[in-house]
Amino acid sequence: MTQHDEKELPCVAILDDDVALCAFMGEVAQMAGYRVVSANDGSALTTLLVQQPELLLLDLGMANMDGIEVIRQLAQMKFTGRLVIVSGLSAAILNSARTLAELQDLHVAGVLTKPVRAEALRALLQAPQPAIATRKAVPVVLLADLARAIANNELILHYQPQVRLSDGAWVGVEALVRWQHPEHGLLYPDAFIDLAENGGLALQLTRKVIAIALGEFTAAADALDFHGNLSLNLPPVAMTDVRFPESVLEAISRSGSDTIKLTFEVTETSVPPNPALALDILTRLALKGFTLSIDDFGTGHSSLEKLQQLPFGELKIDLGFVRIAETSPSARTIVENSIALGRQLGLVVLGEGVENESLWHWLHDAGCELAQGYFIARPMALELLAAWQSEWKQRRPGLTA
Repeated sequence: MTQHDEKELPCVAILDDDVALCAFMGEVAQMAGYRVVSANDGSALTTLLVQQPELLLLDLGMANMDGIEVIRQLAQMKFTGRLVIVSGLSAAILNSARTLAELQDLHVAGVLTKPVRAEALRALLQAPQPAIATRKAVPVVLLADLARAIANNELILHYQPQVRLSDGAWVGVEALVRWQHPEHGLLYPDAFIDLAENGGLALQLTRKVIAIALGEFTAAADALDFHGNLSLNLPPVAMTDVRFPESVLEAISRSGSDTIKLTFEVTETSVPPNPALALDILTRLALKGFTLSIDDFGTGHSSLEKLQQLPFGELKIDLGFVRIAETSPSARTIVENSIALGRQLGLVVLGEGVENESLWHWLHDAGCELAQGYFIARPMALELLAAWQSEWKQRRPGLTA
């Protein structure tokens, strides 16, 4: 092979202070068709990245610069290749390192435990690289633009189905707001929710979302044969407005339907500083027949306190735990204990982040009742729900005993 031909090969970079292991992993990579560059010290990271590696094998336990420091630098350098974490350390440390990398938008392709086996490394090298979506920069929008959007009906809703794990029955949807911007196209909540909350428009936005959702499902429920729960996110400001429960009832009356069952999702970190006022409003919502769901359960510091204080009827386990429950012992324990706690308290338990059939069956066996996630459906416009419903009936996992 000529030097020119070698440069055309995909590159693997190896960063490990074990010289013999470096050589071994390099040989496996070369046999798999890669060009290999390696170093035994984290200070050589920049030199390695000049070679634009598609894959970086990183040892966590290097002496002079540990792997966590390297992960920090990779994030700062916006490394776009795949990262494989290599270590003989505990599973807890490996899981923490992986989570740290993913939180900083690094693409972790896998973990190799020492002693490294050739077949395990070969499987990672030969695995097809998934397409990584390049996220568009969030456009800058003004508060006046958002106020106009609310007034001019530029907000639209996408709905993500929620289903029962025992038989796949469609039992609910979560309504997720989007902004069809006249210049920037479809904007997701990260472009405008903080703006609404900081600029005093969050309550107005929430009322608009409730009105849209009620209007759409009042018109479509019979055609869809859907009479389940409609879940909506509740912002902190709604828990400071004593008139909020009455405003919801008024919106239902205007929609012409009193059969729609509303669930309000409250993240445990969103309850405002005045707990007495929040408890007043949330309890009155429950008294009026609305379900309260504690969302993203387990991500805040006061989960148990909130469960004890507030009249929740549903517990949603955060997708960050569910997605990795099959491979992370700690996440698995958190999910299992959350399910057990919810059931003991008489709550409906919903697992978010169900992205494959294996997770579906695992959650069912763990005692979870409901599921939501990409394996079931991505959020979609109302007019697509009928086609999804038909497709899901054919694809949903078989009935379980």
